[in-house]
Amino acid sequence: MFKLSCLILLLSLVSLSLSASRGRAQSGDISGIISRDLFNQMLKHRNDAACPAKGFYTYDAFIAAAKSFSGFGTTGDLATRKKEIAAFLGQTSHETTGGWASAPDGPYAWGYCFKQEQGNPGDYCVANQQWPCAPGKKYYGRGPIQIY
Repeated sequence: MFKLSCLILLLSLVSLSLSASRGRAQSGDISGIISRDLFNQMLKHRNDAACPAKGFYTYDAFIAAAKSFSGFGTTGDLATRKKEIAAFLGQTSHETTGGWASAPDGPYAWGYCFKQEQGNPGDYCVANQQWPCAPGKKYYGRGPIQIY
């Protein structure tokens, strides 16, 4: 399923953004590859009332975060850049999906529905001398990149 969701996102990026990316110079900004409309179309249920992260994952925040990592989606030819962005969105959408097998528009249209690991997550901290665990803190998945 994960590979299928990455493929769907990649195909969406390739087919829907060709016209948006033609004629734009590489500016270190991925908004020329993934438009607000495409982002909203791919993650169409992230602001659904049933999603605990409603309103948290925005296009503007995505673009700002991407800009803070200088090489993200801006290195290589256009096809390579699209693949990198699609892989990132596929992985993070999979990790944060609120969808289920028979969900409207399929389970992966519900990506970015959660901003915290679901259930009763364990504490993933493995203490060592160089990087000790902070006392009283619990380590588990938060945000679009889960750590389990």
